[in-house]
Amino acid sequence: MAKEKKPYPVLYVLSTRGSLFRNGSVNPTLHFRVVPDEARMKEDPEYSAYMDEMINKEIPQAIINKFVVSQPLYLTNDKIPFLLFKSNIDPYSLKEFCKAILQEISFHTGVRHVGVYGLDKTLLLEMNKNPGLLGSMHLSNKGEKLTRSKAMKDFSQPLEFEGDFMDQGIVCPFEIWKEEKRREALKEQKQSDDEEEIVLW
Repeated sequence: MAKEKKPYPVLYVLSTRGSLFRNGSVNPTLHFRVVPDEARMKEDPEYSAYMDEMINKEIPQAIINKFVVSQPLYLTNDKIPFLLFKSNIDPYSLKEFCKAILQEISFHTGVRHVGVYGLDKTLLLEMNKNPGLLGSMHLSNKGEKLTRSKAMKDFSQPLEFEGDFMDQGIVCPFEIWKEEKRREALKEQKQSDDEEEIVLW
């Protein structure tokens, strides 16, 4: 008797146009997130803004740049970030890189961070559009939407901090980020002052 295949959890997109991923394709999918320090998030608005930018922009971009040959695609479902890869992704290298990110974020903030990590295959579907002939082959194995399924547990396994705090040049250092934000604020303030309306009495 043939072994029943595990259903693929589904990630939805509005369109696959312009990407290298086909509607109905099954792809290795990463969910990785650095878990911020909740107490510091409440006390330190700069830390909170930095972590938000790292989690939603810099870290996904760093992974995309590192694994460019696997042609990663960044997308979100229910505001949860995911990265899809072509089948040539090296799982070991990917996990080690995510561990290095934890070391680096910890180094820059002085706080030991942990992460959540999961890598498995998902089914990519366009909303309100049926896949073509090749894409429709996987529809018999279609599961629930990943973010609302039990499979999300497997994509959210703890990734513990290992080794020492270390700067590996992956993301923007916290101090440099703060300085850049201060410069941007001063520039905006100066521009606002320069544009201030002159009222004649």
